[in-house]
Amino acid sequence: MPRLRFATAQDLYEAYPTARSDIGVAANAAPSLDFLAALSSADALKAALSFCAYLLPRREAVAWGCQCLRQWSGLNAADEARLAASEAWVREPEERNRRRALDLAERSDIKDASTWIAFAAGRAGGQIAIDGDHFTPMPQYATAQAVRIALILAGAAGSFEARAEIQRRWLELGLRIAVE
Repeated sequence: MPRLRFATAQDLYEAYPTARSDIGVAANAAPSLDFLAALSSADALKAALSFCAYLLPRREAVAWGCQCLRQWSGLNAADEARLAASEAWVREPEERNRRRALDLAERSDIKDASTWIAFAAGRAGGQIAIDGDHFTPMPQYATAQAVRIALILAGAAGSFEARAEIQRRWLELGLRIAVE
């Protein structure tokens, strides 16, 4: 059995209080992978993608999001630049790479899925300004939230059947990453 960050869905929800509203399904004591499989089997694909975004560690979640978007059609030069910056942070999670991804995201359209992948990498560390003089560390859940938004935006395109098919492929990929 793989060593997951969260043995059960309840463990994940306790670690990330934002997960409850983002996933939209009550947690239980089921093992995390069983919970994910149950969501997928019930065609609760948005909830399953959201759960997977929280289940994976930050680097793996960003890598997963990038791989999912690369399976998506319609990428343009701006999308490619944001994905490349995010992938650079995945390969080398250094401050300069995180900052570059965040800078690109902040200058991009929030309706673009790749913007949110860049936010996911950019929000994997650093601080948020509370006001001009005070800062607080970036919340631990910020990367998961950004990955889930990216996948929801990307998955909204196309027919219901096509959307369900690609989202299932994304979940299979996320599951493989989770158990590696």
